[in-house]
This record gives sequence, C-alpha cells and structure tokens, in this order.
Amino acid sequence: MRVRGALAAAAGVGLSATPARASHPIGLGAEGWSPLTAGLVFGGLALLVGAIVVILVTVFTRRDTPE
Repeated sequence: MRVRGALAAAAGVGLSATPARASHPIGLGAEGWSPLTAGLVFGGLALLVGAIVVILVTVFTRRDTPE
C-alpha cells in the first residue's frame, strides 16, 4: 500500500513540474550553445571536479601502513 502512495506522489510531482526559465548572469551562461552541448560540457566539468575531490580526500586521509 505504501508503494502505491509513493508512486502516486512521484507521478504527481513529475506531472506538475514545469520547465525552468532561468537567466544566468554574464559568464555563467552558454550563449550560442545548444542545450545538449551546454549540458554535456557542464556535466563533464562537474564530474571532473567530483573526481578531483574524491582523489584529494583519499590522498589526504590515507593511513600510513607500518612496515
């Protein structure tokens, strides 16, 4: 019974969502780019930053192993 309620709530949220209409300040926008290109570029940059953060955390929290 809970699953039906969760599915109904998710369907309601999904159907009531509207496209976002946002205008970013100069420097953050991708003027002249297609939405697919902008999404791929900025998504790739976000993935790269996330990978760098994970690498830095693993390097700085590494424990020294006794020999």
